[in-house]
Amino acid sequence: MSPTPENRSQRPWRWVLLLALLALGGVVGWLLSREQPAPASPVTQVRTRTPPSPEQASSPALAAAPKPPEAEALAEPAPPIVDEILVEKQEVCSGEDNLITVRAHTPDGHDAYLHYTVGDGTGQRIPLRVWRNDADGSYELPRVTVFTKDNVSVTVPIPPYRVKDCEPERLIHVMSRRQPNAEDDFEFFAKLMERPVRPGQPAPKPFVPVRYVWTFDDEAPVTTTSPLVSHSMLSNTGASSLYTQHLIRVDAYDAAGRKETGRSSLQVLNTSFENFDKKGIVTLLAVGSPRFPVLDPDGVVRQRFRLYHRFRGPVRITQVKAIRAFRGNDEAPPPPEQVDTASLSVSEVPEGKGTEVQVAFDTKAEPDVFAITYALEGVSAEGHPARGTFSVMRPPPRPTQENSAPITDPVLLAKVKRARELLHQEFVTDEDIFRLEREGKFADLQVEKPSGEVAPTGGSLNGRPRNPGR
Repeated sequence: MSPTPENRSQRPWRWVLLLALLALGGVVGWLLSREQPAPASPVTQVRTRTPPSPEQASSPALAAAPKPPEAEALAEPAPPIVDEILVEKQEVCSGEDNLITVRAHTPDGHDAYLHYTVGDGTGQRIPLRVWRNDADGSYELPRVTVFTKDNVSVTVPIPPYRVKDCEPERLIHVMSRRQPNAEDDFEFFAKLMERPVRPGQPAPKPFVPVRYVWTFDDEAPVTTTSPLVSHSMLSNTGASSLYTQHLIRVDAYDAAGRKETGRSSLQVLNTSFENFDKKGIVTLLAVGSPRFPVLDPDGVVRQRFRLYHRFRGPVRITQVKAIRAFRGNDEAPPPPEQVDTASLSVSEVPEGKGTEVQVAFDTKAEPDVFAITYALEGVSAEGHPARGTFSVMRPPPRPTQENSAPITDPVLLAKVKRARELLHQEFVTDEDIFRLEREGKFADLQVEKPSGEVAPTGGSLNGRPRNPGR
């Protein structure tokens, strides 16, 4: 049916209405788009590292300065890059040491955290010993691992070298331990190990050392007549790295001038760097002399302490507190500690070896006090807070028949008697026995057991009594 004139006249108005509605919707959409801004495009953050100025680079404290938390969150450690591994000798006998030197860096400036392992050893320069398998002559060179901050690491192989089918007649193992009540003082012991004589082989000519020449890193040599030496590693430490690296060498000579050499690496955690890096605190260190407290006849413990730190410039002491710890008994626990303001004879701790202060603890005037701890607070030359403590303690009671157990081991008894003679002391301690034993002072002791058997005296002390001084 064809449209009527009325229908044809209404059709243009419908189109006009539809266009008006579409225009209205466009206006509303435009208004909404202005109220809701479009999301920003992603931004890539680029971190750059500006090299320090010469003044900053020469300052250990600035080199170890803690970074703001937001910078630490961005600066995720990158794995170290091993630049070079140096092998001292291209061929060695089985068990002969070969010095391995590792050089590495970090691409993001975290070199201060670098530390190293070579096989089972730790250190940047390690005298490595590799042994051939007796069955088939095979051997395996270990791998090098370099760590940086947060123990992010990389592992690489050692450049190959040949381990020959031969063995040294003897070896010298250099062992070390940190001295009691000290941060930087170490004791080193050179132990001579003779190769076992195999059937059908002649025994090597005996080697009896009479002189030991010790070299610590690049310092001047130190000569001793015993295989034991004490040394402070302070001169090679600083506030600019988390670990300090050391190489110890000893040359042992016999009466005929023959020489045997032993070496050892030492990688020491630097607590001063750790405290400053994590807390921003300069650490004040102290070492006492004598190392252990001694009670004078008047009942007073007198001890001298060397105060020092590892940062540039002096540290000014602003406050000293004396913290008294009291003794308890079986019936009641000790009372709370007592904190008092105190003073020392020094007000400043210079850089380097520091300064000395003497303190006293009158055990008769304070019979209930077990120890007095001095807590120091100060400010470094660069404005950083400084903290440190050291303690003066009451020595243990002198040995008596009531508080001690008698020595029944004839070997230990012989060592105690020899130690008393050598040291001119009425009483000797386990530490005295260990030290004299490492020095070889008991090597010639012959002890006859009740059964008539002769017992050696060079073994270790096991089952030590409560009082080795009786």
